[in-house]
Amino acid sequence: MTGVEIVRSMVFFGVNTFIELYWIHHFRSSRGLAGTALACFLVGGVAGTLLGGRIADRTGLVRALQMGTVAMLPALIALRLCPGADLALAAAVASGLAVNIPFSVMIKLGQDYLPSRPGTASGVTLGLGVSVGGLFAPVFGAIGETWGIAAIFTVLCVVPVLALGLGALLPDPVAPAGHSALADDGTASHSSV
Repeated sequence: MTGVEIVRSMVFFGVNTFIELYWIHHFRSSRGLAGTALACFLVGGVAGTLLGGRIADRTGLVRALQMGTVAMLPALIALRLCPGADLALAAAVASGLAVNIPFSVMIKLGQDYLPSRPGTASGVTLGLGVSVGGLFAPVFGAIGETWGIAAIFTVLCVVPVLALGLGALLPDPVAPAGHSALADDGTASHSSV
């Protein structure tokens, strides 16, 4: 799960760091419109965080994480391939949404994997995963310096494939004995100790 968070964080920091430059250099747009693109990505991220929780409530944590990871691919490809800056704003919102669907889900999933150590689980998910992902921003910067800003977004379209593979390996967390769990029909069922 930490690997999935690192990949998600790489994508988040890559887009967050370079989206304005992408608008300015690739689309030849104004700084104002470039700032709007960043705002669209971040607003999409807020919506994605909320949507991720809703999806997890309905489908389960692992499934929500996998769905968000799958959604990253078309959203990032649309962001990269949009022909104009105005249309690409919608792709920026979609990218922010998709990248953040798994975020809050991973925090809860980590706590479910380590139920006796929720602090450690949160630290690994938020601290380690996010920090390591952020360390890749200079790598993306080097790609941009060598091949141009558009190359960063081309690479960002491929990065989530690694998360797809890692996410497919995640097991559903097992509810500890004595805790209530939701049955398939959504009603509460209680385990006995």
